[in-house]
Amino acid sequence: MEIKIVESISKYNKELNERIKKGMDKPEKGLVMTPEIFSKVFSPERIKLLQRVYRNNIKNIYQLAKELDKPYEVVFRNIKYLEGMGLIKVTDKDNKKIPQIHCKLSINMFSREEVKEGV
Repeated sequence: MEIKIVESISKYNKELNERIKKGMDKPEKGLVMTPEIFSKVFSPERIKLLQRVYRNNIKNIYQLAKELDKPYEVVFRNIKYLEGMGLIKVTDKDNKKIPQIHCKLSINMFSREEVKEGV
């Protein structure tokens, strides 16, 4: 999944819609956000959580909370949030919820509102 960081989402959407109407682009898959939104979505706590899930063989959310030294409820809420964003997938196995990275993440922080051809 690609994340594009732009100064103005409305400008970006306007430009993208114009290009789609002209048949120059297809709708893109990914997330577009401003730096302010990015900093809320990817808080240091959530980045650590993503890194831990990526690096380790996490057996369940309880183990993850213990490793991060965080309350289970906080980790569970962050897992559900990131799952809603499409970044984490939670599978059920033996009555345990196992978080896994759902997709590769690419961050384009040099995006502009203008949608360039072939990008």
